[in-house]
Parts: sequence; C-alpha cells; structure tokens
Amino acid sequence: MPVGRRRLLSLAAADAQLAGEHYRAAGLLRRAGATGEPRPAPPVRAAVVAARREMGRGRSRVAGQMLTAAAAELWETGAIRRLPTVLALRGWALARAGDLTAAADDAGQALELAALTGDRRAVVHARHTRTLLAVLRGEPAVLGRAPAMVVPLRCDPVGGGLMLLAALAARGPNDLPATAGVAAEFLPDLLECRLVRDRGLSAADLGALRGLTRSAAGPIAASAWRVLGLTTRDGASDCFARAVRLHTTMDLPFDEARVHLSYGERLRRDGDRRAARHQLRTARDAFAGLGATPWRQRAERELTGTDETRTGRAPTGLTPAEYEVARIVATGVSTRETAARLFLSPKTVEFHLGKVFRKLGVSSRAQLAHVFPELAGKAA
Repeated sequence: MPVGRRRLLSLAAADAQLAGEHYRAAGLLRRAGATGEPRPAPPVRAAVVAARREMGRGRSRVAGQMLTAAAAELWETGAIRRLPTVLALRGWALARAGDLTAAADDAGQALELAALTGDRRAVVHARHTRTLLAVLRGEPAVLGRAPAMVVPLRCDPVGGGLMLLAALAARGPNDLPATAGVAAEFLPDLLECRLVRDRGLSAADLGALRGLTRSAAGPIAASAWRVLGLTTRDGASDCFARAVRLHTTMDLPFDEARVHLSYGERLRRDGDRRAARHQLRTARDAFAGLGATPWRQRAERELTGTDETRTGRAPTGLTPAEYEVARIVATGVSTRETAARLFLSPKTVEFHLGKVFRKLGVSSRAQLAHVFPELAGKAA
C-alpha cells in the first residue's frame, strides 16, 4: 500500500476514535496495515528522549514544547501508533507546569488513541496524569481512599507515589510502604507522610533526605530540602531558602507553592505568625491560581491559625502577597533582595510587581514609592 494512502487511513482512524466511532476506527487502522506503518522519524524519538530529560530537571514547559513538536511530526506523517505515548507524556508535563485543563485534554486523547493502537504503556502514563490531576483538584474518589490504603509500589511505583501525595492532601496517611522501591521523585513525599504520622523521622530517613539534597536532580533535591526544613531543629530557614533557589530554574508551580506552604507551617509552629502569614498567603494564592483546591484549603486552615483576617486583602486592593512585595520594593530594595527576604524566586517577585503596577496605575518603582510615602527610602 502506498505510504500516502497508509498515512491518510491512519489519520482517519485516529479522528474516528477521538469522535467515539471506535468500530470504524479499528477497521480503518486494519486497512492501514497493522505492521506496515513507517517508524517515527529520528527527530521525534530524539525529542521524546530530550523531553524526558527536561522533565527530570523540572523544566516542564520546555518539555511540553518539545512534545508538542513531536506530536505535530507524528500527525504529519500519520505515525499514530506513537501518538498516545507522546500525548500522555505531554499531559504529565503540562500538569506539572500548572496547565491542568490542557493536561486533562491530552490524557483523554492519549487514552482514546491507546485503546485503538493497543499501547499499554501510554495507558499507564495517561492514567498517572489523570490521578495527578485528581490529587491537585481534590477529587473525593481519590482523596477519600488515600489515607487508609497500602501503596502498591511493586506494581506501580509512580501510581503509588501519587497516592502518597493524595494522602498528604487529605492529611491522614496510615499504612505506608518501606523506603525501598519508592520512585525517587516521591521519596520526599513518603518521608513527609511519615513525619505527619509519627511526628518525627528516624536517623536513617534524615540521612536519606540529606543524600537526596546532594545527589538528586533539581525537583527531587528541592523537595528534600523542603521536608528537611519541616523536621530539622536548626537551620530550617536555610533549608527552605535552598528549595526556593532551586525552583528559580524550574517550571513547577505546584511544587514551589508547597515550599511556601511548608515554610508557613513551620513558622506558625515556631510562633512567628507574621512571617508565617506571608508564606501561607503566597501558597494560598498559588494553589488558587492552579485550581488545587485541597491544597488551597490547607493553606487557608493554616492561615486561620495565624489570626488571618477573613478578607486577606490589603487596604490598597492588592492581594497579601502583592502587598508584601510592594511594601518592600517601595523602600528601594532590589528584586533579588526582595526575593531573599520573602523566600521567593526573583521571577515570582517580578510577577507580583507587574500586577501591583497594573492595579495601582504606576509604571516605575519611583512612582510606587509615592504610593507608600511613609516607607520611601527606609529599609523594610
């Protein structure tokens, strides 16, 4: 069969499957030839490998762009048998980058096409993405069973790790697995579950966390620093600052918000309510922007413990996080110094500052100082 005709039949099969015409799709794919489809071009395979590498570094948006190009190449050539895996991986990358709607679309398409092509690996990847979305959004079917379940690590290390995350969202982990066999990216979550359940970590667990800070990739190291900040007696601020610095080179907004949530929880526990409020407000606003409902609610519960007002708004109409940034910048402090004081990344400070400028109708830091004349020229 000519390659051009095979391509058209393959694309028609994919369209029929996504339209719900499963019987017709299967017939079209059989006509295209179950084994005669040309293999994906080398650039596509290389893009998938590179995207996985970028995800391991925490650069989810870059990975998503690579996988978008790979998907376009597969659609163009009609090589639909590799599409489910590419779409499933892109869904995971987009979910990690905070684009939950697009991630859900990719996971759904991946499952439909995997049912047509028989790609079992893509089914697993797509289900992982859907579970991650359910954990972020707080779907009761997932959170309700997470606290009491024994995580099936041997069968599905990533799926088991996601249930650890669900247990943390529900704040009720009970049965927990041994450290051995846990996917490395979820090891800090497992140790946080143990910390919540047992009110402390063993020397071996602390050693495992410290080992991750030295040897693991950026996302895992940042999570390890975050959990160390929750449990260490001294140097908690340094642990959280290290986690924030690592996030300046990554596109993981949910993970970064968890750093601020954990730091706020630690500060509140240590009695520093004012500093805790800033961290918890930052976390709450980030979770709200992501649609991560249970995590936003958790930040709000912590804020209640700091005597946070109901509105949580500054008199100027800014959000609390924006107000804190504006208040410090108005004193003449640089972006980098502001970020260091608030344990934010410089890009997060610039993001808040841009919103401050728009809301207050100013276009420079000098004009901002006039909005806070009592602070101009003073150290915050």
